[in-house]
Amino acid sequence: MHPIPPPYLTRRGFIKTTGAAGLVAGMPMLAAPEARSESAPAQAVAEPAHSSSASPQPAADTLRALASKKGLLLGTAFCHEAFRNDPGYGGVLAREFNCLVAENSMKLCDIQPERGAFDFTVPDAMMTFAAAHDMQARAVPLVWHDALPPWAEGKTFPRQEALAILREHIFTVMKHFRGRICAWDVLNEGLSDSGPGLREEGPWFHSIGSNYVEEIYHLAHEADPQALLFYNDYAMDGMSDKADRCYLWLKELLARGVPIHGVGLQYHVKLEQHPDPADVTRNIRRLNDLGLSVHITELDVWLPAQSTAEHLHQQAAVYRGVIETALAARKCPVVMLWGFTDRYSWVPGTSGGTYDQALIFDSDYHPKPAYAAIAAALS
Repeated sequence: MHPIPPPYLTRRGFIKTTGAAGLVAGMPMLAAPEARSESAPAQAVAEPAHSSSASPQPAADTLRALASKKGLLLGTAFCHEAFRNDPGYGGVLAREFNCLVAENSMKLCDIQPERGAFDFTVPDAMMTFAAAHDMQARAVPLVWHDALPPWAEGKTFPRQEALAILREHIFTVMKHFRGRICAWDVLNEGLSDSGPGLREEGPWFHSIGSNYVEEIYHLAHEADPQALLFYNDYAMDGMSDKADRCYLWLKELLARGVPIHGVGLQYHVKLEQHPDPADVTRNIRRLNDLGLSVHITELDVWLPAQSTAEHLHQQAAVYRGVIETALAARKCPVVMLWGFTDRYSWVPGTSGGTYDQALIFDSDYHPKPAYAAIAAALS
């Protein structure tokens, strides 16, 4: 795990050391992007068809029902191992949320473990569940310098070969899920943490150069011209050096006609260090002013391992602030939690046991004060 500013955390090191198994220790439509260029999608992705096995309408006071009334997609990461092995997991998922994102199973290492051999078994299970319960789905990520299979890890390919690999991957994955994904995170964590420019590690930068970014967005738009294409990153939820650099970089890409329609703010934060809501509002506003939608994509609020009741109430205030900020923004229609129950949180493992209890349900699926705070913000 690379050093990053203390309020912000990534899952990179944890995935590398533990793999996916280590993680187990009515719907509003997304509006089409504001008109900017001829490359913008003509309309929003179609809502998934209702399934004959759809669940009953959730109670009026669930988070899902409250969010839907506000026109908000309130979702969570989908842990396939928990879904497969824990009978209680899916029930809470369907009752409380209206959107899903695959926690790991749509990353390159899982979906194309052997070059040219695609395995959609696990993400298809998530999509079947989503369709059966009238839920939408986000996709993350198509391209990342990390979570790579052995055939790509540490490799440098001839430029044209690398472009061919990315083209095959993007086209195959996007066509498989076409019409069932409300937003695609095309590139994940492409900016450098330490200064100007792009992150230089990984096979795609090494093989293609800095313009690999433009290439993959044009490929994604070609694969599905109606898809909403996002850039996703951390350490830029509020106002920060990285947030400033991201804003200027995206402004430049848009001026060159690169089809980017939105930004994902990851929002992994520690309780004692998190962005001021006013700064988050300013950041979202300036991105909206570029014509970009903003999604909160990976929200969790880390507590010290030995937490008190006061910690839980402080955590609740942070969650409420995020929801209120999203609702007040001109265009922030999605908030995704990075999991919903502490039973299946990545936080204890990646923090070495220093932090825990980052989510809105405890390990026994009991709602925590953060749940009530979100409900209050949505009421």
